Amino acid sequence: MAPEKPSRRLFLQVAALTGLNLIISGVIPRRSQAAFRVGDVPPAVTLSDLRGNSVVIPSGFKGKIALIHFWASWCPTCRGEMATLESIYRRYGLKGVIPCSIGIGEKRETAISYLNNMSISYPVLLDPTSSTVKRFGVSGVPTCYVLDRENVIRQRILGEADKEGLDKTIRTLL
Repeated sequence: MAPEKPSRRLFLQVAALTGLNLIISGVIPRRSQAAFRVGDVPPAVTLSDLRGNSVVIPSGFKGKIALIHFWASWCPTCRGEMATLESIYRRYGLKGVIPCSIGIGEKRETAISYLNNMSISYPVLLDPTSSTVKRFGVSGVPTCYVLDRENVIRQRILGEADKEGLDKTIRTLL
């Protein structure tokens, strides 16, 4: 006689308890920790740049249009997006547009190696403990927030940002 297959109800109960455990443990953000929405002002976070200097975001960019970009060294798409942000910085930097890339879970040495052979002249910050992930509701990389001159979020981009779309957004904020 063949062993009895687990019931669908038991499977659903186990799945529900597993999901609840992931939420309680913080692996999956609770709804209250959801990503910011357009119109929100993100909280102040202090991170270090590649030289060890402290930078407070977003207040350190008040008066500028900021592109807050989250990346990781294991993300091949992030490299291309950083090149796009560099291009935008060269085009609009004198008009007050500043990208800022935050390496989540990245150590200084890993970030420097990842950026090798790239010409990035805008700020690259490090978040080695990934503390900004929950605070900003980042669920994957790349993720980019576009903030106006008052640090209000005007756009949230999940996945690779489109250069033409970013360009259009920036022109509306200038």
